[in-house]
Amino acid sequence: MPGMLDCAMRRIPAVILCLLGIIYCLPAHAQDGADQIIEHYEEAREYSLDLLNELRAENGLPSVRLEALSSELALRHARDMAENGYFSHWDREGRKPTRRYNLAGGMHGLGENIFFSEYQRGDWRSFIDEAMQALAESRGHRATMLDPSYTDVGLGLAVEGSRFYLVQEFICRAGGDYSCPLKAYVGDVVNFSGRFDNNRYQLNYVVLRHEGLPETRESSWLNGTGSYSDGDTMFAVYTPHTDRRFNVDTYYDIRVDAQGRFDCNLLLDYKAKPGTYYAILVLHDSQSGSEVKAAAVALEVLK
Repeated sequence: MPGMLDCAMRRIPAVILCLLGIIYCLPAHAQDGADQIIEHYEEAREYSLDLLNELRAENGLPSVRLEALSSELALRHARDMAENGYFSHWDREGRKPTRRYNLAGGMHGLGENIFFSEYQRGDWRSFIDEAMQALAESRGHRATMLDPSYTDVGLGLAVEGSRFYLVQEFICRAGGDYSCPLKAYVGDVVNFSGRFDNNRYQLNYVVLRHEGLPETRESSWLNGTGSYSDGDTMFAVYTPHTDRRFNVDTYYDIRVDAQGRFDCNLLLDYKAKPGTYYAILVLHDSQSGSEVKAAAVALEVLK
């Protein structure tokens, strides 16, 4: 779930958490080893993964696995920012990370870190060292990297001129595949279903949240963005727990069986408004005792 940012900066870099970021506009410097990041891309990505898992091991956490789909997602976003000169969790079509991940074929819970810096000369490893240290020294970024619910990560790196970008897409695999339409109309009832690991997790609830439809954005707007969330307004809760109450008026039941299969029918009607409707599956993790965002779907809902 969203956390707070304590943005850390060493000498030059700017960093941004999956839920909040600040941009530092800095002068360009002469290129050197950063171009080697692209020449040695797989090695550079593995080096980034090693540093991440070293941090997790130092804090008693299991490693995260490098995952292909989220790595492709991370690379696309890193390249798009590099080639078009912006720095944001939104892309130029106004889509946030969950929507981009859904369109790529994923529905697991996701959290995004992005990093940008203007670099000086040095070995390519030094640029990744700087990025990972800055992220680790930022309270919000560090919390994301040390979240025990994440099992996989996607990593993408891009260089354009003197600018270096790193994108981390953290994935929570608490179960198998999930199913839900990605496009519907106001008033539709759509099915959201799937299966989670019921040896470790129990179903808490599914929430429905609403925000406006994405809009094409200019770099100036994107460079001014900060925090993001999966939806602005929570308006409905689906839960098997009759004693759980939230700041909403609308509650529905949800079906879940002994094997961890759940099934719920989502009514997509927030004040008859079109928009992006988020369905978020939240589980209880019996190992950590915490809530886990196991799946998230961003539906384009039209009038």
